[in-house]
Amino acid sequence: KHENLSVRCVCLSVLLPVNSADSLCSLHRLKHENLVDMIGFSCDEQQLCIVYAFMANGSLLDRLACLDGSPPLSWRRRCLIAEGTARGLEYLHLNHHVHRDVKSANILLDENLVAKISDFGLTRASAKHTSTTMMTERIVGTRAYMAPEALRGEVTPKSDVFSFGVVLLEILSGLAPANENKEPQLLMEIRYDIDDEDEELTLEDFVDKKMSDWELSQVETIYCLASNCLHDRKNRRPVIKQVVSEIRSVVKNVSLDSQR
Repeated sequence: KHENLSVRCVCLSVLLPVNSADSLCSLHRLKHENLVDMIGFSCDEQQLCIVYAFMANGSLLDRLACLDGSPPLSWRRRCLIAEGTARGLEYLHLNHHVHRDVKSANILLDENLVAKISDFGLTRASAKHTSTTMMTERIVGTRAYMAPEALRGEVTPKSDVFSFGVVLLEILSGLAPANENKEPQLLMEIRYDIDDEDEELTLEDFVDKKMSDWELSQVETIYCLASNCLHDRKNRRPVIKQVVSEIRSVVKNVSLDSQR
């Protein structure tokens, strides 16, 4: 009985083509406070099972939806989760890895609600220079989070930044990344309505009604950052180091407010 472990099994046909033992060992060596601890793995010809440390508070996706009656996340906690996730991505990119499937379902929360990026089955080693773009015929990821170039098979750290922009919109709004019953269906596209002066939707309307203690200026900073991350042209998006810096400045202001 292993109460502190979680097992993730995936079909090898959906994995990156470099799923050799060396590649998996490389992922196993990635250690950071904002990455889920990969305990080990088992691999046969058809299936890969990755063993992770168990995360007591589930996924960010479920917590934003207040699944199973969980209380809403405060603005301060959401900012800390955003910062932690960005720091985890920064570590991956510094170590020449592109996650390729950044989404709220893959951001897990431990017993202290610290963000831990999970699901390294799709992670791919990138070129030594992180600005370099690689190509693949095996397009992976989740449509509601995918950058335009990712849909064309490009593998670049800037695609992770784009996906993280969607996560930031989720953190602000508490909304799902996609909803077939709403227009627009993709959350990433709602920013066009917010930015359009002819539309009635305002940023204040967009903010999660379940969330308290937020300041408009701080929300505006995170929203602008999300919009920059979601730029269609990857060379116009910030690198993850810039993202971490901007979120950290908001976290500092939130912490100061909470001490007053």
